[in-house]
Amino acid sequence: MADTRWRTHLFGSVLALAVSLSLAPAAQAQEALGSQVNALVALDFSGDYITPRGLHVEGQGLVAQPLLLLLWKLHSSQQGPMSDVTLTTGLWNSFHSHRAGSNPSRWNEVDPILGIGFKLRKGLSVDVSTSAFYTPTNNYATSTNAEFKLTYSDSWSRKLTLNPYAAYWVELHNKATVMFNSETSKEGSYLAIGVTPTLALGGSGATLAVAASANIVSSSFYQRFDGSDGGAGLAVVSIAPKISMPLKRFGVSHGAWTVYASVNYFHLSNEGLLDGNQVLRPAGDRPSNLTQVRGGLTVFF
Repeated sequence: MADTRWRTHLFGSVLALAVSLSLAPAAQAQEALGSQVNALVALDFSGDYITPRGLHVEGQGLVAQPLLLLLWKLHSSQQGPMSDVTLTTGLWNSFHSHRAGSNPSRWNEVDPILGIGFKLRKGLSVDVSTSAFYTPTNNYATSTNAEFKLTYSDSWSRKLTLNPYAAYWVELHNKATVMFNSETSKEGSYLAIGVTPTLALGGSGATLAVAASANIVSSSFYQRFDGSDGGAGLAVVSIAPKISMPLKRFGVSHGAWTVYASVNYFHLSNEGLLDGNQVLRPAGDRPSNLTQVRGGLTVFF
């Protein structure tokens, strides 16, 4: 009972902080940070919910995943080693047309987000963020995590950039994966290494980006049916080609509107992850390859 209250208090604190900053009145934001406040709204639609960690949470009906981010520029300079410091606050949700969970609901998940990013000279950036995974379906205890990411935004060509990155993702409290035995379960982590080649398509502003990444997990990150560790090493390889097209007819005064379509492919090679998906999938199978088709709209103000 005490542990449940602690988790509820932790989630409530993170959620309250993210909401209070993300939904601050525009006049107050402008007074505090001048014009250095931007918003990103994203509406993503798919027939599946597959996490970056390879968990196939939902495969029935329609999945809508709206995202709201506020970007607070704390520092900007043309001189010195650091050109920009930005605080990010936001909320991500997952709504499903198919009711599921111990407490069946179409509202599957809500994640408050809090992070800070540092842009260095010569295309390097460092991002530190934390989030909490909460579900109204009562399928799992609220999980909190942190991520540390290093990205290089190259400028070798006007039409093609590679954008390599490395990210360390760690569970802080409770599991973000399927837990079979709480007595033997431990928080884990993984290293994600990726690249996002992006090609400009003509003069329309359209782009083709092919995100590719590999997750190398610690032995305790996933858990097998018998409660043993899922094993360390390469667990998920993903490739996601994505075409984006700006909607220029709305003009700058109404924000930058972009529509996109994407196909995400995941190859899974961890026994604990495969066991977890066998529980999550309605068919009770454990495929090592998953495909997700996505489309949506982003608006940047």
